[in-house]
Amino acid sequence: MAGSAQQVLDVLFERPIANITTLVERSGLTPATVGKVMERLSQPEIDLVRELTGQKRNRVFAYTGYIEILNQGIS
Repeated sequence: MAGSAQQVLDVLFERPIANITTLVERSGLTPATVGKVMERLSQPEIDLVRELTGQKRNRVFAYTGYIEILNQGIS
């Protein structure tokens, strides 16, 4: 999963808020692989991404740590 996770993170650097479809299109991975990576990255012990919709389908994820860095210094 490490290689797949890196591919997904590379996409999230470009688009810190994205849905599964966007991540699939831009990473070249399958929807199942992207879904598994996002589930893992959103686990409390990792907590790199947060699911924003609360739905099982059409989920949107935010790369929260990266967004926080981008927002530093903005008042």
